[in-house]
Amino acid sequence: MDGQAVSVGSTHSLDIAALLRAQVREIHSQLDEGFTEWLRTLAPASPPRGSPVVALYVHAATIEDVTLHSLLLRVAPLYETHWAGKGPANYSPSDLAPLRAYASQVFGATEVYLAKLAPDEANHTVDLTRLAHGQPTVAWVITNFVVLQLARIHGELSGHYLAMRSRAGSRTRRVAVRTDGAARLGE
Repeated sequence: MDGQAVSVGSTHSLDIAALLRAQVREIHSQLDEGFTEWLRTLAPASPPRGSPVVALYVHAATIEDVTLHSLLLRVAPLYETHWAGKGPANYSPSDLAPLRAYASQVFGATEVYLAKLAPDEANHTVDLTRLAHGQPTVAWVITNFVVLQLARIHGELSGHYLAMRSRAGSRTRRVAVRTDGAARLGE
C-alpha cells in the first residue's frame, strides 16, 4: 500500500480514501437514522434520564471526536473546545438538540477531513505507541476507531430499539385482549 490505490486483481484498483469516505458516510447515516427512529417511537415523550440509547449515541460521537481531533489532527477534541461546558456531558433528555448538533459537527468534521484526504495519505502512519498500538496507518485508525466502533454502537442501538418495540407490542396485545372481553390473556 505505497501509492494512491491498492491493486485488486489484474484490472481493478481500490482507492482506500474513497472507501473510507463511503464507509464513514454510511455509518453516520445508519446512526442518525436509527437514533431518529428510536426517538420517533418515544414521541411525544422524551427519553428517560440515563437512557442507554442516548448514552450510546453520545459515546459514538465522542469516540469519533477523539479519534479525529486528538489522534489524527493532534488538537483538542470539540467537546473540550467548542462544546466545553455545553456539550455531550450537559444534555437534557427533554432537549436533545445540542447533543444532535454536537454529533453533527463531529460527523461533519470527519467527513471534511476524509474529503481532503488524498489516496496516498490514507497510508501515512500515526504514532499511537503511547496507546500501545504502535504506528498504524490513517486508514487503520479510521477503520478501527470510527467505522468499526460506530458500527458496534449502531448494533447496540438497534438492539435497544428492537427491545423497546417488542415491549410496546406486547403491551398493545395485552390491551387488545383485555378490551375485547376475551379471557385469553397472553395470546
